[in-house]
Amino acid sequence: MPTTGPESRAIVAVGIATDSAGRLLVGQRPPGKDYAGQWEFPGGKLEPGETVYQALVREFGEELNLTVLAAHPLFSSRQAYPDRSVELHLWHVTRYHGEMRGLEGQVLRWVSVGDLDSLDFLEGNRSLLKRVCALTISDCQ
Repeated sequence: MPTTGPESRAIVAVGIATDSAGRLLVGQRPPGKDYAGQWEFPGGKLEPGETVYQALVREFGEELNLTVLAAHPLFSSRQAYPDRSVELHLWHVTRYHGEMRGLEGQVLRWVSVGDLDSLDFLEGNRSLLKRVCALTISDCQ
C-alpha cells in the first residue's frame, strides 16, 4: 500500500468467507508486499468511485479467482499503523463460486476457529478475530 505520509488513510473491503465446515478463509501476504508473511482476511482498498461491496467483489475475483454471489456487511473498524490509518469494512461472504487460487502469489488456507491464534495475523485483523468469529460462526469459542 503506497502512502503519502503519516496521515495516509486507506478504506478497505474485507471478506469473511466460510466453508461448509465453518472454517475461515485467510491469506498470507506474499514476499515483496508490506507486512509480508503475515496472515489476513482477503480483500483490498477501494478504488475511486467504488462502493465497499463493489471493491469486495472485485478483490475476490482479482486475488482469489472467486465470484462473490452474496455477502452482507458485518461491521467497520479503524486501525492505526505507524505509517497509515486503515478503515476496515468487514463483510460476511455467504455465497461464492469458482476455484480458489492465490492469483497474487499469496498462500490461501481454510482455518478452523481453534487454529486462528496459531497464525501471525496483521494486527488490524488479529484485534477483530473474536468479533468476526462471533458474527460468522455459531459455535465460536
